[in-house]
Amino acid sequence: MHPREHVLIVGGGIAGLALAAALDPGRFRVTLVEERPERAGAGTVLALWRGAMADLDRLGMGERVRAASVPCDHGTIRDTSGQVLVRHRTPQLWFAPRPEIVAALESALPPGVTRFTREVTDPRALAAEVGADLVVGADGVRSVCRQSAFPGTAPVATDWIVLRGHLPGPRPEGPTEWWGPGGLFGITPGPRGAAWFCAVGTGRADGLQAPPLEEALALATGRFGDWDPLLQRVLAQVGGEADVQRILLAPPLRRSAADGLVLVGDAAHGMAPNLGRGANEAIRDAVTLARMLHRHGAKGAPRAFHRRRHATTQVLRAASSVALRTATTTRLARVRDHVLRAAPGQAPPTG
Repeated sequence: MHPREHVLIVGGGIAGLALAAALDPGRFRVTLVEERPERAGAGTVLALWRGAMADLDRLGMGERVRAASVPCDHGTIRDTSGQVLVRHRTPQLWFAPRPEIVAALESALPPGVTRFTREVTDPRALAAEVGADLVVGADGVRSVCRQSAFPGTAPVATDWIVLRGHLPGPRPEGPTEWWGPGGLFGITPGPRGAAWFCAVGTGRADGLQAPPLEEALALATGRFGDWDPLLQRVLAQVGGEADVQRILLAPPLRRSAADGLVLVGDAAHGMAPNLGRGANEAIRDAVTLARMLHRHGAKGAPRAFHRRRHATTQVLRAASSVALRTATTTRLARVRDHVLRAAPGQAPPTG
């Protein structure tokens, strides 16, 4: 019988909840800290790939998430006028409401998980306070855990903002994106009909915060004013429930683990949304780290996790920025060739 080790998880989003759900309560005590719990279930629709769905199956919640999701195996890319550039098949994707993913993970938490609301400014001091053997930084792209363990790794602010919301009306058959200079617009299927998102280049990175919704919406309306008229009709329906964020990136990291600390999800590899891999990789990180903890314990798990996940997620982080630049290039004549040269089965970007 192994003595129970104590894992402190900083961050109660998808990565943190998935890890807490995946750890055997007979082997590990878990303390889960989240500064703003009300944010965990916010958001619209996320793309889940087969790997993440398989991990959710292992956690016993795959069927629940599938029941709330819309499966899809094809997508379309259009130019600014609405003309089809590429229509192709993709690997199986599930478009799942973020609140439902979070609710499913919440339902899978063992009753012994200790949870409290608190701003964490010094992860190692908190670990000493609660007697934790390992700190897991699941605290997002602005991660205090990352910046504490690896100084000089503040999030990278881009000059892009993204707006998201729900669109009433019939559900589209598959995801569609409009690509053009200085912007990208997407509509994806969702259980409530459809979800829309758009990325707009502002020309300047004004800190880490996004502009107010009214200002962001005016910028988007101007940017897409001479694009496909459908996009103007979508933006005209936007109310106060839309979400606006600046696209922040995690800096490149040589390591995702240090002595007594490991980073997962956006804390390790926060990326542009164009590959639709953020939630997927957060779940994969959590389940992989849980497996390494069960196999190697709190002392050996960080190094084992780094070997299995770090290179893959850093490549995806870099590729997401390339995808954003490709989608918003002025050389749209080359886009079709670029997509068709992609690896077989590559999905179109999703927000």
